[in-house]
Amino acid sequence: MNIRSLAAFSLLLCAAHLCAQAVGPGGAQEKPGIAMIKPQAWSKDDQATVLEFQAVSNRTGYYQFRTAKQPAYQVASSKVVSVILYPELPGSITTAGQRAALQKTLDEFAATTKKFPSAERLIGQAIDPLKADAAKYDEGNIKENGAWILRGVYSKTKAASLAALIKPEILAAPKIKDFDLATNHYFVGLKELSESEPSIRPIMAGVQSLYDSLVRKEERSIILQQLHSDSLSLDQAAALVAKLKTLCPQEEAAANLYIQSWDTATSKAEALTAQINEVQGRFETSVWQASASAPPSIAPELAASLQQMSESARQFRAGSPPPIIRVPLPLADAMSAFGENLPALAGQIKARELFEAKARLDLLVGQARLIGPKTSAALAEIRKQVNGDVGKFLVLRDEGKMLVDNQKFSEALKKYELAYEVVPSQEIAAQMDALKKQLNNP
Repeated sequence: MNIRSLAAFSLLLCAAHLCAQAVGPGGAQEKPGIAMIKPQAWSKDDQATVLEFQAVSNRTGYYQFRTAKQPAYQVASSKVVSVILYPELPGSITTAGQRAALQKTLDEFAATTKKFPSAERLIGQAIDPLKADAAKYDEGNIKENGAWILRGVYSKTKAASLAALIKPEILAAPKIKDFDLATNHYFVGLKELSESEPSIRPIMAGVQSLYDSLVRKEERSIILQQLHSDSLSLDQAAALVAKLKTLCPQEEAAANLYIQSWDTATSKAEALTAQINEVQGRFETSVWQASASAPPSIAPELAASLQQMSESARQFRAGSPPPIIRVPLPLADAMSAFGENLPALAGQIKARELFEAKARLDLLVGQARLIGPKTSAALAEIRKQVNGDVGKFLVLRDEGKMLVDNQKFSEALKKYELAYEVVPSQEIAAQMDALKKQLNNP
């Protein structure tokens, strides 16, 4: 029996009592029942006697009954006190609501018996099958389509059938939040069954669990998408992660991994940020003497701190932290770049490899700006001196070439010697050797 037939049956029971089946003018009923008929129109109602019939018609001014003895027995309407149709035996009694409707019918016929004691025997015979059905139901049975089965067997079978119908609807919903489980007619039927049979509540709970898991999945998907937005603040992201943790993230690998990554990263981010900022402060207060003759260097203690900071930053990155967890990694990279390049830069300046030093300094300019104004200023001063020396070397070299072109070899050699003092270039050394040979062998 489906939900519509359950509702229809409840209406049928409600309509079965004596007043609801009154036969209106021009109406007819091919149903058995009894009529309470007075001897005369002016007689009192309690003087009425019982007439049992198989069918009744309400004609103008009179009723026509078909009885066991007469096919068309007519009685004036003024003498008919009441027409009572016998209740029909319900084909199904499966819910507490149907049982209550059946009891209402029995109570109304009991009240009719009190009003018309002479009809007690016939009414009793008519409602005895209903009483038997009520007793059978109360003993723990269910009547469906005229057949009686144990309530537990019926309920579990019916519940399994309803669950099998609703699950595909849940799974097929485009947006699970738009699927109103509470008002779904299959779920309503399942809930009604569970109210009278607690043993099937696990089946209903299974349907609810499936629905809830899909709702959580949809919410997790939305949150994960939001967490990849560049417009989120850290506080907004933290609030979303807190909500994600309430949505059983262990049900989904992506959500679970994100939370693990978040928790690991946030626990390390604060310490790493503090470490980077501390090294930056020491870096800024340890600005080198800006002199080409005194190459830049980093104190051993600061160099060790830089190495530790670089390793911490590497490990942090290796954990693939969520991008929203912002740590000053570019600053760490900038200081690491200085830590890696300054020793080589110092060697190049000391060896007067100024072209190589210039190229290295050019690469460090952007990094210096990230570290701070003192570092940036110190690097700019060193770069200025190196660039000045490189410029001086180029001028001397070019002047030497012009003198060679003009056959002024002695003056050219002096220019090259001055250029070599600035940058001991192999090219200049070769030019100098060639000029000396030229001067010695005119």
